[in-house]
Amino acid sequence: MNRAETFDALNVTTISIHLAWATLEILSDEVSAMQLLVSGDDMDVEDLKVSLSEGTLSIEQPSYGLSPHLTVVRWMQVVLRVPRTWKGKVDASTIAGPLKARGLSGTDLTLDTVSGDLRVTSLTAIELTLRTVTAGIAANSLCAGQINARTVSGKLAFERADGQKIRLSTVSGEIAAELSSRLEKLDVNTVAGEVLLTLPHASANLTYRAATGKLRTSGVSISPEQGPEISVTSVSGGLMVARSGEENE
Repeated sequence: MNRAETFDALNVTTISIHLAWATLEILSDEVSAMQLLVSGDDMDVEDLKVSLSEGTLSIEQPSYGLSPHLTVVRWMQVVLRVPRTWKGKVDASTIAGPLKARGLSGTDLTLDTVSGDLRVTSLTAIELTLRTVTAGIAANSLCAGQINARTVSGKLAFERADGQKIRLSTVSGEIAAELSSRLEKLDVNTVAGEVLLTLPHASANLTYRAATGKLRTSGVSISPEQGPEISVTSVSGGLMVARSGEENE
C-alpha cells in the first residue's frame, strides 16, 4: 500500500518523527511543499499517525517503543521530502530501522537510532546531534556550530566535518573523523575504540589521557599554544592524529 500527503512548508517549524522498525529517509529536494511518501503493508501504513499542529509536523508509529511486533518480519518505508529553502527544527528517531538524512538545513537537527544504521550527508545546522546504540554513524559534509555524536558499539565515521565545537563519544566503537580548519574545540571520549583524527592544521593543542593507549602523529605537531584545542580520553584505545594528505598508517 502507498500513502502520500502534502503539507505547506510555511506552516511547519518543527519536524518530529518517531518510528519503531520502519526505514526512514528525510531529504531536501526541489519541491515547493513537504511531501510524505509511505509504502508498506496495508495495516502498518494505515496505522501510521500523521498530524500537523501548532507548527509541528508529527509522524509516529503506534508501536513506537516496546512492542511484541518488533520480532515479526514486516516492512515499511517512510520518506519525507523537504523544500531546500525550509529551515527549522528536526527531531527524528527510529528503534530498529535505518535512518538516512540528506541536504537538510535547520536550527537544531537531532537524529537518533538504537540498532538502525544512521547515514547523513550535507547537513547544516546551528546544533547537530547524532546518536545510536549498537549501529554505526556515517556522516559526510556536515556544517554546524556544534556537532555532537554518540554511539556505544557502532563506528563513528566522519568525512568533512565542519564544526567549531565537536563532541564525539563511544564505548567500544572506532572513531574516524576528518575535520575542517574552522575547528576550535574537539572532545573525544572512548573506552576501547581506536581513534583517527585527520586535520588540516600543522599543529594542535592536544591533551591525550589513556591508561594503555598509544599516541601517534603524522604531520601534526603538539603545541599548547597553537591550533585547535583537542581533548581525547580513553582507557585502552589508541590515537592517531594526521594532517590532511599525510600518510597515517
